[in-house]
Amino acid sequence: MRDFKKITENYKKNMKNVNFSRQVEYKKAFKKYKVKDNVILYESFHGKGMTDNPFAMFKYLLNNPNFENTKHVWVLNTYENNEYYNYYKEFTNVEFVKTHSSQYFYYLASAKYFINSVSFPPYFIKKEEQVYINTWHGTPLKTLGKDMQGAISQHSNLQKNFLQTDYILSPNEFTSEKIIYSHDINDIYPGKVLENGYPRIDSVFYKSKVLESIFPILMSGKKKILYAPTWRGEVGKVEDVVFQIVQSISDIVEDIDTDEYEFLVKVHPLVYKYIKEIDFEEVTLVPNWVDTNELLHYVDILVTDYSSIFFDFLVTDKPIIFYLYDKDEYLEKRGIYLDLDNLPGSICFTPEEVASNIKQSDTIMVRRKEQIDYYKTKFTNYDNGAVTKGYVDRIFLDQPSVIERDYNNKKPNVVLYAGAFLNNGVTSSIVNLSKLFPYDKYNLIIIDKNKGDKTFENNIKRLSPNVHMVYRGGGTNLTYYEWVRYNRFMNYAKVENISFYKKIVQQEWKRLLGDVEIDAGVDFSGYVPFWTFMMAFSGFSNKIIYQHNDMAAEKLKVIDGKKVHYKNLSNIFSLYKYFDFIAAVGEKTLELNKTNLSEYTAKEQFIYIPNVLDAASLFMHRSEPLLEETNIYQKNVLLLDDEQKYGKIKATAVIAPTKSGKNFINIGRFSPEKDQDKLLRAFDLFLQEEGRQHQLYIVGSGELEKSLKAKATDLGIEDNVIFTGQTNQAIELLDRCDCFILSSKHEGQPMTLLEAIALNKPVIATNIEGNRSVLGDNSQYGDIVENSVYGLLSGMKNFLLGKMKSSPNFDIRNYDAYAIDKFTKMLDYRE
Repeated sequence: MRDFKKITENYKKNMKNVNFSRQVEYKKAFKKYKVKDNVILYESFHGKGMTDNPFAMFKYLLNNPNFENTKHVWVLNTYENNEYYNYYKEFTNVEFVKTHSSQYFYYLASAKYFINSVSFPPYFIKKEEQVYINTWHGTPLKTLGKDMQGAISQHSNLQKNFLQTDYILSPNEFTSEKIIYSHDINDIYPGKVLENGYPRIDSVFYKSKVLESIFPILMSGKKKILYAPTWRGEVGKVEDVVFQIVQSISDIVEDIDTDEYEFLVKVHPLVYKYIKEIDFEEVTLVPNWVDTNELLHYVDILVTDYSSIFFDFLVTDKPIIFYLYDKDEYLEKRGIYLDLDNLPGSICFTPEEVASNIKQSDTIMVRRKEQIDYYKTKFTNYDNGAVTKGYVDRIFLDQPSVIERDYNNKKPNVVLYAGAFLNNGVTSSIVNLSKLFPYDKYNLIIIDKNKGDKTFENNIKRLSPNVHMVYRGGGTNLTYYEWVRYNRFMNYAKVENISFYKKIVQQEWKRLLGDVEIDAGVDFSGYVPFWTFMMAFSGFSNKIIYQHNDMAAEKLKVIDGKKVHYKNLSNIFSLYKYFDFIAAVGEKTLELNKTNLSEYTAKEQFIYIPNVLDAASLFMHRSEPLLEETNIYQKNVLLLDDEQKYGKIKATAVIAPTKSGKNFINIGRFSPEKDQDKLLRAFDLFLQEEGRQHQLYIVGSGELEKSLKAKATDLGIEDNVIFTGQTNQAIELLDRCDCFILSSKHEGQPMTLLEAIALNKPVIATNIEGNRSVLGDNSQYGDIVENSVYGLLSGMKNFLLGKMKSSPNFDIRNYDAYAIDKFTKMLDYRE
């Protein structure tokens, strides 16, 4: 009863979080309401207006007698001063809802069709009988998805949306490729890309009854210029952008004859609210609610910059002027797919040049004919004013009326959780595996959290480009009673209702991966209960969890007086029996875990799957050295890292290996099981006996860093021990040292030990199961010493005296071939 009360209190606390409460309310609707075949939900730019491709499809469907019994629901957050709303609200089969409202949740759960220009919220899950059409919103001049600068996971919600779609609409092959590849869904996308032009461009060909009734200026005899700059800057930081736009408008208008021209301005919604109160002379500021493509029907000259609006305007055969006053800066910050010097119109850099080209606009089509013809052929060849009909015929009437592109390579899919990409051996292992993974047989999807730090992003960038990264984002949709049941397991390791677990887990996979079929799920970390839970009850035909250590010892590991893994591993061990394989990375570790964890599952599930090494990256430094040796303050140092900004250089350097003594090196996380404290005490004794000309490099970081540095100071050896911190040059530093030394209390299959013997480095390692798995019981590849201070001391002394056994060359390629063969056979288990 006390458990239930505590969980309920936590639930109430979480309900104060707006995102959590939305997930709960949506899940209630998801469970309660059935899908209605005659309802279409439209959403454009997260409910900011009735615009773009969804608006074009809405107008066509609304006026099509084949759909007279259809209900059209628009997501619209602001009704005030929206003339489309005022016009269409009179239709009895049109309804309006706001995002995240109860009616929004109702229609997300019950509408048969969804038509969206961007994305639904992270909590959205498409039901099996629903049809999701994503129209996107432009041929991309600017980079998309993972190609953009910024956070590595910034495209995560779009990616999840695309994976749930049945159809992505595309205006041309160029856009099809960019959408699919930049959002990392090539090879695995389960839907179809329909390529037939853009519905919204149909609007350019026809008059708008609504716009003509509101803006009589459109019917005037003057030539109409539309200035439509793209969005710049960051959300919440628009002041500089606003100033530049206002200045540009004033400067251009000053140089043109307003008796001959009407000057219209359409800005980004985030900018509009800042400039709508400015009193521009001879300028008409177009409100946000106006659909740009309906407006383009009346425009004679388009002035823009990096906006995809110019692609749409090409069908008018009217002149385009590109005002690129910040070209170099924009290229540096954003990135472009196309050549800005060969755009289909005049290119200007000053207001004076823009005004001059407006006056000479009749010549632009001749002067830039080659570029215009190229762009029209490549990007707007389908746009003839009847694009929407083709899409509607295909999607709603199942008629083969458009080009279909299939980006699914039909290979089985493996989804893998790697463990948050910390700087540790698990990350090194998965990076190596990503390079050697059997892509000829399988697709590899690695899934992780949505946001990470610099370490997280840097490690993901080390993966093979063949990997498909998916970032979770959002949370599992649960009602109150579901949340209580779920948390009883997470807090108390109580496995109570398997059918319930399967239902919520499989819905969460649906939210994350849509209709992507998964053949094997791999919890490569083995330390995070959520992902173990997600794999255990996934319904995948093959489920695998890894063990990278002596897991019983890990459960009891103490840091700062706390058993840091006790609760998590208790949960994880209780789920072992729901996996097909429990893969230990070391042969000795396998036997240890099989014996110590036999109470949780059958011994037959345990299997030995060694980690792999990436020979290419391991030996790369020998042909292209990364570490530069230089002299600072009369000391030879190695430059590990440097950053130059605004003329200031911030560098990280360490003392270079000594030539007068021996250089020992230890690489590993500063954690109790690595036991660098023992190593420091042994090295202190070694210096006392053999002289202080020797050095010890300790590479890594972790929760014990301060105490280890304090220990070195207390022992008086701080000048002989170099704490390098975390560095990407650890392998080259290892190769420059004389001897690798591993002081661990317990290990699974230490990657650094494998790397050291692959580099033919002399090795000293403690006598534990994981180290013997690598070095062999007879110390085939290095010296195995007693797991104590004096054991490490004797190992260092033997090395100094040349008494270590000579190590035969370790055949890395044969080893990798063996490891990958075992890994692939494990994946093939259900075939």
